[in-house]
Amino acid sequence: MSEHQDPKPSPPNSGDGWRVLSYLIGGVLLYGGIGFGLDRLLGTQFLLPVGIVLGAGLTVLLLHFRFGARS
Repeated sequence: MSEHQDPKPSPPNSGDGWRVLSYLIGGVLLYGGIGFGLDRLLGTQFLLPVGIVLGAGLTVLLLHFRFGARS
């Protein structure tokens, strides 16, 4: 039995855009969720925005190290 091969294989970096988007959304949701939980636990109102900004910043830093070294 012969194997079916895709006549037009996708380039090796074809999913990078979706990967970057998922990292950004995931980072903001994760750290925003941690900030939300700490706000509820401690009775404060500033940790949710701090968590969202921190999550976005750390995600951009992660993306820089992961995808920025390509030439």
